[in-house]
Amino acid sequence: MSTEQSSSSGKNRGPLVGIKVLDLTIAMAGPMCTQRMGEMGADITKIEAPGGGDFSRHAPMAGVTKFGDATCYVTLNRNKKSLVLNLKSDDGRAVLYEMVRQADVLVQNFRPRVAGKLGIDFATLHEINPRLVYGSISGYGDTGPMKDRPGQDLLLQCFTGLTMNGGRAGGLPHPSPLYMVDVTASHMVCEGVLAALVARGTTGLGQEVKVTMMGAIMEMQCQEITSYVEADAPPVRGETPQVSIYQEPPYGVYNCAGSHLAIAQADLDVLAKALTLPQLSALKAARPAQSDGTAVARWRDEIYTVLSSKFTEQPAEHWDALLSELGVWCVVVNDYDAFLKHPQAKDRIIKMTHPVGGEYTSVAPGIAFSDLPDPVLFAAPRYGSNSRDVLSSYGFDAAAIDGFVQSGTVVESDNA
Repeated sequence: MSTEQSSSSGKNRGPLVGIKVLDLTIAMAGPMCTQRMGEMGADITKIEAPGGGDFSRHAPMAGVTKFGDATCYVTLNRNKKSLVLNLKSDDGRAVLYEMVRQADVLVQNFRPRVAGKLGIDFATLHEINPRLVYGSISGYGDTGPMKDRPGQDLLLQCFTGLTMNGGRAGGLPHPSPLYMVDVTASHMVCEGVLAALVARGTTGLGQEVKVTMMGAIMEMQCQEITSYVEADAPPVRGETPQVSIYQEPPYGVYNCAGSHLAIAQADLDVLAKALTLPQLSALKAARPAQSDGTAVARWRDEIYTVLSSKFTEQPAEHWDALLSELGVWCVVVNDYDAFLKHPQAKDRIIKMTHPVGGEYTSVAPGIAFSDLPDPVLFAAPRYGSNSRDVLSSYGFDAAAIDGFVQSGTVVESDNA
């Protein structure tokens, strides 16, 4: 894949070329959504506030920074330009309104009512540009007792019941270490915006696309929530460590000799024969009634214990080879070091060139187009590095831009 020296020099290609997107997002869910549209060729202007901009610039993951910004920011904001604009000022809002007249999409993830206070809510901007597609992401939505609470990934996982679906009875809740709620919400709002753009081609009008992080994580749990509601008795956590109490055994992760093996769905009769463990077939036949959740948990524990004892006899690689031949869905558990050295990962890792620091490693876009075999990718912008260029591209002349800079309405940086 191609990379460019800076965000201002990239020439976008792809199915969204010609689409202008105003990105008023921070953190992960919003920036990942707009980055994806940028990778598809859209022209993305990231509008940041004076005083530091997107807080993810200054919130490093595991303390890791790159080129003066946190890697969290660097990896979620490629294929964008940075404009620093004070939306709390009348002049700043006037600048945004002029940009909205020319834009196709605006995405924001303010807390509910903030957009209205700033005068940049959908109703206001729809009056200015009826063709504008307006994407909004919130934690819990515009109504209800949680509407003003922070929409953060771990908090949403815990609030919606997800973290009680794994682990041990009496143990701590079992959250995902990934920002899975943010990622899902980002994909959902991107899908919604693209659908609204298609609809605009028919109706000529834009619309608002609203996604909540709570809705995103509920959709991810649609199988579990429906099964819970419809069950005679819901599953409960047992004494052995479970990946998911909603999956039938042997679903889980097992200790092996110096390594670990993950097994997804597998027939216990197949495992009984392959591992010379006839008791697994007996256990399969003795599954308790679903209405007795405690008995099912004990049954699951017994299967896990039998398998765990066997798997410790050999390394995971041995069991993976043996069971894969029999059609069992399994894999050796990797850490990042092992995974990134695996030949399967080779084409998914790319080298990017940053405008002020040189090369860094990142993850390739997850969507491929037959008409775009070699998309242009350019690095996340430095804070305010494109303010002047962006405003020029939206029709503001040099004198007007100079005035905005002098008044503090716009902040520009020479970090190109």
